[in-house]
Amino acid sequence: MVAPLLHKRFEMVSLVVYATKLPPAPQVFGRIIAAIKDGECSLGRLAELIRLDAALTVQVLRVANGALSGFRSPAGSVEEAVLRIGFKELHRVVGLCAASAVYQADMAVYAAPADRVWANAVATAVAMERLCAATGSDAALGYTAGLLRCIGKMALARHAAGAVTPYPADGTPLPDWETRIFGYNHAQIGAALCELWRFPKPIVGAIRDQLHPSPHPGDDTLARLLNLAGGIAVDLDCGLPGEESLWTDAGGRAAQAGLDPARLEILRMETSLETDRMKTMVEFIRQG
Repeated sequence: MVAPLLHKRFEMVSLVVYATKLPPAPQVFGRIIAAIKDGECSLGRLAELIRLDAALTVQVLRVANGALSGFRSPAGSVEEAVLRIGFKELHRVVGLCAASAVYQADMAVYAAPADRVWANAVATAVAMERLCAATGSDAALGYTAGLLRCIGKMALARHAAGAVTPYPADGTPLPDWETRIFGYNHAQIGAALCELWRFPKPIVGAIRDQLHPSPHPGDDTLARLLNLAGGIAVDLDCGLPGEESLWTDAGGRAAQAGLDPARLEILRMETSLETDRMKTMVEFIRQG
């Protein structure tokens, strides 16, 4: 006998409560991104923000002192760790640490183990870097949007708390199922979380509109690229249940972004190579 499909509407006013139940690293990451975009990225300011999360502080120090750093003596402070990692790479490292903290629990309601969600986040983030660089968009914002595009699923998974029958593998598009069960889809919740955490508006908009980006060439560039990145993650065998149909118009999205099929294929291969190159750092962070 098939279990009944239970509904558990999500109240957006409760978002603050669910945000407090998630690890603080994403919020710190948002403040770091905002500080960099606002030109407030002094060494002391970045170190101060990192120290807001003890776990993030430990992970940043571990990366700076790891075998990949090439230094014989360990960094004795967050400031020294930031200098060793470098400002450009710091945004990547902190982003990975933040995503790792959030995507550490299996999401049973989505039939998605934590490792799968994590792999999807990394592949999508790297794809966004490549797509943004190829189209003249902000690669740092794109990378961040890629890492956090599924953040809304974590809030909804916690809200479901075992009271909702898991997503059925019957071909139902995931956003349709989410809306029927919760009243919202994960993109809407994710955008609301990122807005709450004060991420830059382009990231909020990209996450909100990733599932159905505007067809007009001048609108929602980052959302369109995020949709393309989702398809690249699927091509790299890092897709998530129920999302396959969301990325089917890759040709149209690429054309709107000024990318021909040959260029898109090159970007796909570059994403694969860069994702493989990052595996050592990714595994190092995940073991922390």
